[in-house]
Amino acid sequence: MKRQRERGAILMLTAFVLPLAIGVCGLALELSMAFQRQGQLQQVADAVALSAAQQLDGTASGVSGAVVAASAAVLNRRVRGVDRVVLNPAVLSFAADPAGPWLDFSAAQGAPGGLRYARADMAGQGDAFTVLPVAFGRLLGGAAATMVGARAVAGPNGLRVLPLAICAPSSVATATRFNGAGLDERIDYGLRFGLTYNLLALNPAPGAGSGEYFLIDPASPPGSAAVPASSADSQVAPFMCVGKLAYPSLAGALHLRRNAGFGLWQQLNSRFGIYNGSDACDPYTAPPDSNVREYRGTLASWMNSYPPQAAAAAGTPAAGKPLMTVADGAYPLPAVAAAQYGTLWAYGPARRSNNSAFLFSHWTSLYPAAPAFSSTGTNWPASGAYNNTGFKTAPTGYPGRKDRRLLYVPLLACPVAAGANVDGTVLAVARFFLTAQATATEVPGEFAGILSAKELAALATDVELLR
Repeated sequence: MKRQRERGAILMLTAFVLPLAIGVCGLALELSMAFQRQGQLQQVADAVALSAAQQLDGTASGVSGAVVAASAAVLNRRVRGVDRVVLNPAVLSFAADPAGPWLDFSAAQGAPGGLRYARADMAGQGDAFTVLPVAFGRLLGGAAATMVGARAVAGPNGLRVLPLAICAPSSVATATRFNGAGLDERIDYGLRFGLTYNLLALNPAPGAGSGEYFLIDPASPPGSAAVPASSADSQVAPFMCVGKLAYPSLAGALHLRRNAGFGLWQQLNSRFGIYNGSDACDPYTAPPDSNVREYRGTLASWMNSYPPQAAAAAGTPAAGKPLMTVADGAYPLPAVAAAQYGTLWAYGPARRSNNSAFLFSHWTSLYPAAPAFSSTGTNWPASGAYNNTGFKTAPTGYPGRKDRRLLYVPLLACPVAAGANVDGTVLAVARFFLTAQATATEVPGEFAGILSAKELAALATDVELLR
């Protein structure tokens, strides 16, 4: 009798448990689909933010380019249940700081200056991507739909500017130098295009007898507390190797260290494939240039002076006069030995006041010498020696990277306060071509122009995901 009374118990239990079990299994399936969707959306958000941030250069066209690049980066991506991603610009927003405030596309185009960070919020892509219907969850009393989303923020991880600053020879952004009738020359911050300067031997202070230069704290950005230990040679060395600061902007007062001597010249020479000295560079993070030929002596074969040193000789210190080169005095320049002008035009020519190029035939007027410059039988290449294959030497041992010899050097408003650890204000960033190997007393850099705001912003396009 007892066994008869127990008949049907399993069936009743199954009937009670089966819907619950099916609901739990279905809920697990729906949760796995939600996790999958969220993972796919996060991949899309990461790609969108990274691609967009690489295009931001402080201009409206950079903002437009960010949307175009982000759209192209995810065009062939597919999200399960939705198919191909066609990016909605509402996904993107932009800011000057990773903490915001964030501007949408229209607002960013109207005020693009300083915008360096891109945020991707997949909620802007619409419900088709972020809302998943829930069938089994409803059976258990849950909501009718599951919301999923993803966000990513990307921005620059540094600025490809050398942690070496020099005083601007002049505070005038653009001036005209008279070299005779019809030979007006463009001068930027007191620097002549095509002339090689010793970056350690310039000083605009009246009566200066030695150069004024500074190491930049590469890890403490303007506006943060200065950390004197961060500007020690051992800390600056790896940044000198790669030519980079660990922050994306020079706005504000730079933290500087005034040195009694320059000990990081061997780090600069990694650009020639030379890895010597203490705190030596890593050839994989600091590769040589694709052209390691030094332009001095007989290798500056378009110059009959065959200059033994690349940088122009320093002028004679005089009371009330800044320390510059023999080529920077007032017109008319006294004729000097041609070799004192150092290597000329290895990267590019001098510029007229209208920014057009001077010709090689103008050298006798631009650079008076005794005896005068004359032909060597090797013509100066109009593209500049560095960019001409006939004047190139490829590195050995390690693959080279083009333009590693371009040094982006901050020009400071001087004088800078006395003391070892000081702050300074940047007037501009100059482009110098490292004409030959550096030494402890000479960093030979041919002046090749001042970076525009757009060009400077482009030096911060090494981006990373921040969150």
